[in-house]
Amino acid sequence: MEETDIHILSGILSGELQREDPAVQSWLQEDPARGLLLEEPEQLRKVMEEWRLQQSFDTHRMWAGIAQEAGPAVVRHRNIRIWWRAAAAVLLLAAGAYWFLQRTKQPVSPADTLAAAKQKPAGNFAILQAGDETVSLHGKDSSFVLGGNQVNVHNGHMQVAADKPVNYTLRTPRGANYQVQLPDGSKVWLNAASSIAYPSVFTGSERRVTVTGEVYFEVAALAQQPFVVQAGIQEITVLGTAFGIRQYEKEQQGLTTLVNGKVKIQAAGKDQVLQPGEQAIVSGSQLQVVQVDTEEFTSWKDGWIRFRNKPLTSILQTISRWYDIDIQADDQQLRGQYFTCYINKEQGLGECIQSLNNSTNQFLFSLQGSTIIVTKK
Repeated sequence: MEETDIHILSGILSGELQREDPAVQSWLQEDPARGLLLEEPEQLRKVMEEWRLQQSFDTHRMWAGIAQEAGPAVVRHRNIRIWWRAAAAVLLLAAGAYWFLQRTKQPVSPADTLAAAKQKPAGNFAILQAGDETVSLHGKDSSFVLGGNQVNVHNGHMQVAADKPVNYTLRTPRGANYQVQLPDGSKVWLNAASSIAYPSVFTGSERRVTVTGEVYFEVAALAQQPFVVQAGIQEITVLGTAFGIRQYEKEQQGLTTLVNGKVKIQAAGKDQVLQPGEQAIVSGSQLQVVQVDTEEFTSWKDGWIRFRNKPLTSILQTISRWYDIDIQADDQQLRGQYFTCYINKEQGLGECIQSLNNSTNQFLFSLQGSTIIVTKK
């Protein structure tokens, strides 16, 4: 950076100079691209911080220390110091050019950026594993052999025609969901970033599966062979029922929501039988049962979610998984913030975030690359 650049930019950041000042106008006329810096104060501040960091690097002390350690062998002190300064300037220029290119590729208005974000969840996609073998399932009709058994996919739903006992694991990445029919005829829906491990044939006195993430079950009734789900520290036993489980590793509590039938929860050293419309909340050593609107916790399998007075952090986590994006926010600022909103998987990401912007005057939600930036107004 030239001394004039530093003077102008520092003056603008401090408020000593305004864009209308003759000195600033003359500086802008020399290179109109400089005006982009003034449109983004945060980016300008970052550029200046980078420059100050480079200036604070004491090259004299650095090279003196090297010379003391290495002795006469270090003989190009001055030339190398000059080279370092030039390299630093080139580095700063390259960083500025990169920011400029990124900035000019995006519309100026955050609203325009959001409207341009047409990204939607990936829909039906999962990975099926048996031992060391894996197959990607894209929702299209197909038939293949995995683990020695015939696997059939029809209308985005998978079923194994079991000839031999094999343990399978079905996983969905972020941004995807999938449906599978188990050997007993039970139907299972996997939400984003979820998994289910199950055998190709249920043998013995129970039907046992293990899940992570968010999973919805419609369990076939077999009184002589109870259906058992292991989800973290929860164990759910059912005879024939429809219920949902939410047990994500990064969330501090596990939820089991009963739609119909009856289930027994074993967690935190306690047993609890749920009735339709009840939800078990397991957090650490605590097990609590509350009445809920079950649709709020199970409608994701039909392609939409309704949040009613839910923590903003929970809503953002769900959006992150559904759209396979990252969230950048200050957790302290989000704490204690509750929202009511609807998310439809047919919505583009931009529409989804714009809906959040329309529902609050406290936060601004913007999209940068594959990251949602949340800032307090």
